[in-house]
Amino acid sequence: MFPAADRSYLVSASRIHSGHSDELRTIHVVKDISDRREAERRYRRERDFNKNILNNTQSMILVLDTAGLISYANRRCFEAGYQETDLLGHSLTDIIPPARRPVLKETLERALHGAAVDNLEMPVVRGNGTAGQFSISLSPMRDEQGDINSIVAVMTDVTDAADLQSKLMHTEKMAALGQLVSGVAHEVNNPLAAIVGFTDLLLENPQVPEAAKEELRVILQEAQRTRIIVQNLLSFARQMPAQREPVQVNAVLRQTLKLRSYDFSNHGVELVEQYEADLPLVVGDPHQLQQVFLNILNNAYDAIQETRRPGRIEVLTTQRANELEVVIRDNGPGILQPEKIFDPFFTTKEVGKGTGLGLSICYGIVRAHSGEITARNNQDGVGCTFIVRLPVATQGVELSVVEPAQ
Repeated sequence: MFPAADRSYLVSASRIHSGHSDELRTIHVVKDISDRREAERRYRRERDFNKNILNNTQSMILVLDTAGLISYANRRCFEAGYQETDLLGHSLTDIIPPARRPVLKETLERALHGAAVDNLEMPVVRGNGTAGQFSISLSPMRDEQGDINSIVAVMTDVTDAADLQSKLMHTEKMAALGQLVSGVAHEVNNPLAAIVGFTDLLLENPQVPEAAKEELRVILQEAQRTRIIVQNLLSFARQMPAQREPVQVNAVLRQTLKLRSYDFSNHGVELVEQYEADLPLVVGDPHQLQQVFLNILNNAYDAIQETRRPGRIEVLTTQRANELEVVIRDNGPGILQPEKIFDPFFTTKEVGKGTGLGLSICYGIVRAHSGEITARNNQDGVGCTFIVRLPVATQGVELSVVEPAQ
């Protein structure tokens, strides 16, 4: 084969005998293959172009035969952690959780009968074993006779988008719930005030027998507990703004610990206080910050009561760069689901012992102070640690109102 004048020729030679003599002759055959060569080059360009598209797309692209088995997988599939042996020759349903396989099988049947399927969302087990939410589109492919001979499956990972949508829905639900709670709490407060008031009057009435007063005290105690729950609900719903004033965090902590010192000492809970001297001021509402610290301490105390070992609570303060850090550590059983600990209405306490609003309110208060609050289990596997970080007050800061963080 050689080029000549922009044309390509295929030259073949053969030796043959000439007539009845033993003389050999050489026959050369020259064939113009220019068109074929151009067609081959065009085919290779198109093949390479299509291959680059398939391999560089962010979606996983699979080709299934009419039996539903995978015959082709693009590079993205293997970047997602799959091996060839995991996919080729296997059914697409193998990477779907068992509970959703019937839905996918039914969808594949529809595609085999000519129906295109777009944006079918379902969980998929990735090559590394983690589960994600994927959008799957199925398109039937036909041969020259118009018969379906394969199905193209395009799978796009939409896990992040699904998580964001879920969070947005949760935010909208909580906003509506806050309005509902606010109205219900006001309605509950009115009869509750009457129950508490009349119970107090009956307890002071000398004509009421002492046996009845014992039952009245139970009514009063439960009514007051209900009032606290309602107040927590209102606090959660209102998200009241924090007042701005200079606050000495060490002083707030000492005052807060005095409120629980009797319970701690009476139940053998060791309290360790380590306050960094000359801490700078923060700007905020001392009453709301006290509510944060008291709630964390109450949770630590309740957690310690679940264990039989001697209780210990450590309270530490320190300054790190432009932040003041408060650390409250306990030796209780730890947190089962740290990622949910600040979600509204999430509680690990028994029914009737917690509303699940306390730490959610704390989270809102700390954010309103431009700070952050985190919780984690201790590395030694005993207890957990809450960390509250607050920005240090700057010189000449104005005292006004801190609007809650959105």
